[in-house]
Amino acid sequence: MRTLGPGFWIKLLLLGLLDALAVYVIPFIWGSWTAIGLIIAMVVFVNWTFLSGSSLARGLRWLSPGLIFFVGLTVVPVVYNAYIAFTNYSIQHFLPKDQVVQSLATYTFKPENPETLALFVYENDAGDLRFLLQAEDGETLFAVPFIGDEPPDPPVEELASYETTDADGDGIPEQVDGFRLLQVRDLIPIVSQLQELKVLLPGKGEAQVTTFKSADLKEQRYVYDPSKDVLVDRAEGVECPADNEEGAFVCPDERGALTPGWPVPVGFDNFTKVWNNQGIRQPFLRVFWWNVVFAVASVLLTLIVGMALALTLHDERLRGKKLYRSIYILPYAIPVLISASIWRGLLNTRFGPVNRLIEPVVSLFRDSPIPWLQDAFWAKAGVLLMQTWLGFPYMFLIVTGALQAIPSELIEAARVDGASARQAFWRVTFPLLMVSIAPLLIGSFAFNFNNFIPIFFLTTGGPPLTGYAVPVGETDILITFTYNLAVASGRGGQFALAAAISFFIFFIVAAISAFSFRFTKRLEETYGSL
Repeated sequence: MRTLGPGFWIKLLLLGLLDALAVYVIPFIWGSWTAIGLIIAMVVFVNWTFLSGSSLARGLRWLSPGLIFFVGLTVVPVVYNAYIAFTNYSIQHFLPKDQVVQSLATYTFKPENPETLALFVYENDAGDLRFLLQAEDGETLFAVPFIGDEPPDPPVEELASYETTDADGDGIPEQVDGFRLLQVRDLIPIVSQLQELKVLLPGKGEAQVTTFKSADLKEQRYVYDPSKDVLVDRAEGVECPADNEEGAFVCPDERGALTPGWPVPVGFDNFTKVWNNQGIRQPFLRVFWWNVVFAVASVLLTLIVGMALALTLHDERLRGKKLYRSIYILPYAIPVLISASIWRGLLNTRFGPVNRLIEPVVSLFRDSPIPWLQDAFWAKAGVLLMQTWLGFPYMFLIVTGALQAIPSELIEAARVDGASARQAFWRVTFPLLMVSIAPLLIGSFAFNFNNFIPIFFLTTGGPPLTGYAVPVGETDILITFTYNLAVASGRGGQFALAAAISFFIFFIVAAISAFSFRFTKRLEETYGSL
């Protein structure tokens, strides 16, 4: 019989902790069945790999952490993004239908002859307020006032359930469970606070303060009729039927669809909208072309600067190479957010050091300083200038490594054959460099195509463009354009449209990368044998 060593018990203990954590988390996300299913699948998979004796389980045992992170951080977001792209998910359509009904049920209206409630305000030593409301039928309630759409639970209780002190016997107690009755002179300093407070009266509506001694009862405006699947508007006397294709209750008047609505499948509408809607297609194409220019220019400019520095330091006669290399990689060591903030100050039109430095030259061509962040052309130039400074250390490092891998005999042979230094570089060194670094240049292009931070923190996509159906700026690239649609549009975050555009970004980058890799393969076939 095999003896179980301490390793087995440690493994069992860790698996038990993982299982216990899953059991602890599930109640907090109850109702999110997809998340619960993923957690259960993950836990079962890990337990199987570490407890099963099969060869397949043993092979997956040490891959399981990576597989779990891959599924959780890559597969799940991609699948969820695909799901969102085929719906109408937005700020106006993000709640389930039952929660939409509950949200619209909080709307109130003031009828022509509202019921007026007698109001008495109480306060405790901590400064908390309570309302005593007396209805026309004599019902007396002690209520917790609130601001906003989240009433307390419970909002009101019968006065009889509290301990009261009514010294004068007028039916209005001077003390209610530690709360004392306030007089009018006490209410004057808090009149602005009283005007914002309201009380929810279940089954009746919502009471709001009108004077120091009274509150008007507002009634619930929308009432849901599940038999007809309609929302009855009691204020207008109309029915707003549910449109399950649009995902909203639609009223037969100028209001149209009520908000919020609920998400529903819309097929390829978000994808066709990018092309068919001129207000979206035009800015999309405009952003796309600048995105390509930005990515290509970023790669070329950083490559030129990085290669020039690498070739300079590759000269054996140069002293202090380690010091120079340390200085050149400093921009790579500084967080991009900090660098972008510094560059925003450097490119300030009035006070930036860049304008002061080039003022003698600029004054020969123009009367005013260069508006780096306000003018479309100069904003793009400023973005590329900062991107070159941020990216050249990477190119410097990869070119330095590639140069060291090129046999010096090839250069010497070219020189012996009569080639000049320039010819030896273009005919021997540069092709061999491209064989080595071309895949990295493709990766750099893909990275810069979606390089969000420099654009967002330097120009925020500006200067803004007007006249389009979506928010867009002169220096926006597709990823910041998508971000504006999803988060910062100010027109009700269009998450589904942004998810659809992210598919376009993926296929554009994939197509360009595939073409570039074919070109790289040709380079390897041509120069790989050197």
